[in-house]
Amino acid sequence: MLSSTRNLILICLAIAGWAFQFTAGTQVVSHWLKNVEHQSDAIIGLVNATYYLGLGLTALVVPWMMRRWGRVLAPCGMLVSGLSVALFPWAGSFVGWFGMRFVNGAAAGWSLIPLETLVSRSSPKEQRTRNFGFYGLALTLSGALGLPAGLDFFYRWGELAFFLVSITAFLSGLALARWLDWPINEQTIPEKEAPVVSHHKFLSFGTAWGQGFLESGLLAFLSFYLISLNLSEDAAGGLMGVTTIGVILFQVPVSWLGDRLGKVPVLMGCYAVVVGGLVVLPWCMPSIWLGVCLFLFGACSGALYPLGLSLLGEGVSEHSLPRLYAWYMAMECFGSLLGAPAMGQARDWWGQAAMFGVGLAAILGVLAAWLVMRTIHIRRTQTQAIRRFDSSPREAA
Repeated sequence: MLSSTRNLILICLAIAGWAFQFTAGTQVVSHWLKNVEHQSDAIIGLVNATYYLGLGLTALVVPWMMRRWGRVLAPCGMLVSGLSVALFPWAGSFVGWFGMRFVNGAAAGWSLIPLETLVSRSSPKEQRTRNFGFYGLALTLSGALGLPAGLDFFYRWGELAFFLVSITAFLSGLALARWLDWPINEQTIPEKEAPVVSHHKFLSFGTAWGQGFLESGLLAFLSFYLISLNLSEDAAGGLMGVTTIGVILFQVPVSWLGDRLGKVPVLMGCYAVVVGGLVVLPWCMPSIWLGVCLFLFGACSGALYPLGLSLLGEGVSEHSLPRLYAWYMAMECFGSLLGAPAMGQARDWWGQAAMFGVGLAAILGVLAAWLVMRTIHIRRTQTQAIRRFDSSPREAA
């Protein structure tokens, strides 16, 4: 238990370093492309989406990589993440920008999937959601610091900001290489893994897709939207921090509720608040209510990730977890691939606030698809039960 607790603390600290690099780096990349290279919102969205393409494609082969390289994969991923951010301004062209973001996304897959698998395998069933809550808390707490820091670093130091935001990823990689305990033999290949496609996993994968869609679009454009409300760069960065303060305060309590009240009911409550936030945000002018709305939106949108991860691991063997978590991350990335470009194009066509309508359509689409899948499964189960009941008298006779 002591080793497990020490490992969880190390993983949370390492993921915090990665998250700072991720959110701060996204802000630096977006504002550098806008202010230095004078690119359109659509191009900025595509460059950011390339990150998720790299992450999504790489996620599908990470289980195989884990079996070959085990504990060294996550430290290498952290180091490559930092390097690809630090070198971004010197990529020199569209091809270079897309390539750097692709490599950065691929390295994130090497980093996150092994660590998430280790958290799940080493957590007692009754504490799995809570431990993912701590993991998510570290992710979003550091991400909250990275959002305003990225803006401040860029406007204060220019190109040097790319190197500054990458330092935490380098440190995380070195810490994992030195202290990560990896007791699991990844060479063991189960005879039969849990299927990826099934009705009860659809909600988890849909949640990953929807959360990725929102994350990529809002990280790329929320600061621009806030600045369009005549807020200063400092005020916009502060409000983006408020968005994730909600996650910081509610991540572990919401995850604890998921263990106690059921993951699906708590997940549906979070969805309701996210939908409400996307409806209300375009109508909020700079005031205390804008901060409150962003606070609640951040709290519930951030809780989607650990709740979906924990729900995905229900009732499956430990050997199936890397594959399922790889697909979970891939689904999040496929959502992210659409999120930033779709919101960027909507902003170019219909104005700043159109990004929220696009996000709302994506989330409602996920919920509608899940309801259809659930209805089909219930009807199929009822039909099978009726057939078994009808056939039982004949078998008895």
